[in-house]
Order: sequence, then structure tokens, then C-alpha cells
Amino acid sequence: MNPSMVPINCMTRLIQEVTRQLAALNSLQLPDGSLQEVRLRQLRRLARRIEASFPEHFGHGERTAHYALLLAQAIGLTQGQLTNLHYAALLHDIGLLTIPGELLDDAAPLTLDEYALVQSHPRAGAALLSPYSFLSEPARLIAHHHERWDGAGYPYGLRGNYIPLSARILAIADVFDAIASRSESFHAALRTIRASSGSQFDPNLLATFCLLFDDQEHSRQFPFDPSMAAAVVSPRATIAPHNDTYDLRPQQ
Repeated sequence: MNPSMVPINCMTRLIQEVTRQLAALNSLQLPDGSLQEVRLRQLRRLARRIEASFPEHFGHGERTAHYALLLAQAIGLTQGQLTNLHYAALLHDIGLLTIPGELLDDAAPLTLDEYALVQSHPRAGAALLSPYSFLSEPARLIAHHHERWDGAGYPYGLRGNYIPLSARILAIADVFDAIASRSESFHAALRTIRASSGSQFDPNLLATFCLLFDDQEHSRQFPFDPSMAAAVVSPRATIAPHNDTYDLRPQQ
């Protein structure tokens, strides 16, 4: 079913279902390792349930999480940061549930007011998630994942290092998967995303991301299989722990 065919009341019920499940996850009392495992498993299920309403997005959350975590691990983010980024990547499009389906149809021209409404979805998604303590930081990342390095993004127009680091990572992973899922190769997808270095994306992060993939076969088909994660990372990159600078020098 296309987004424009999903009735508003169905979306309302879905939002209610999602919020009930998030409340249950928020109140769980388990040992930390088990807690993270249960939350992640349930969030994956929720992401698939949400994406079922937007067939062109199906699997996008999992793939976005995969790419985001590869980059985040490469620059040395902490385990807590990785967990928050993982949650945010899985649920980053939850705000689309608040947008009338017909506005998400790429073929439909939008008025300025309608475009502003579509641009509100990161803030709407953050508002849905922020009441749950374990999602407060993921909500902040989701709120900023459409900001741009040059300040021309939305919803707040943040620029450069004022955009949270993990939100900058999420932005790269989100757009790369959207491009790669329609591309014939890593080469084509990377060439396209490189064109936005320093404008849409943090140039250092994007250089790191591209370095992780530049040894891959250019003819590889998409969508990417997350089970192949270990085969993706190039061993040539040495990247310093996060201080907003990254050492991209090959290992000697």
C-alpha cells in the first residue's frame, strides 16, 4: 500500500501501538546486558512495523544502522554512543507517521506549507521518542539528522560542529542507503555522496566513510546484506578517537 493509501486512523493506531511498546521497554528492569538485547530486538521489530506502512523504506532502518555503526566504530565512539546511535538509526523515520501520506509521494508537487510540514518530521519523531528515558539521546539525534554541514538543513538550521556528532554520522548513513539502494555499485553510490562533502555532510566524516568502502567491488548489488558487515570495513584506515578530527592516514 502506498503512503497516500494508508488511512490516517490506521497511522494513529500505529502510533499508539508504538508508544505503548516503547513505554513497556522503558519500564523494563533487567540486567544491563539483557536489557540492551531485549530493547534492540524489540526496536528492530518496531522499525519493521513502521516501515511496512512505507514500502519504499522497508529495511532502510536496519541498513542505515549498519552503515552508521561502521562509521561510528571507525572513529572510536563509546559503547554508550554506539547504542544510542543504533536506536536512533532504527527509528529515525518514525516522524513520517505524523505526515499525511499524500505529502510523501515524490510525484506530488508540494506547496510551501506542505514542504514545511514534511520538514517537520525529524522534530515530530523526536517528540514521539523523548518521553522515554532510554530514547532521550536517540531522540536528539533524530531531531538533527536532516541538518546540513553548511547550515541549510532542517528543522533548526544548525551548521558544522554545532550538529551533534552522531547526528552527522546518521545523516551520512541515511542518505547513503537511500542512494545505494537504487545504485548498481558502491562506486556509483560513493561518487554521488562525495559530491556533497562540505555542503551537506561533515567532510572529515564523509572522507572516513568513503575510505571504509573504497576497496569494495564496484559491481556489488544492493540492497546490502547486513550479515556481511565484517567484509565491508577496509583494514587500511587508522582513525583517531573522537575529538572532531580524524586521522585518515593508511597504516604503514
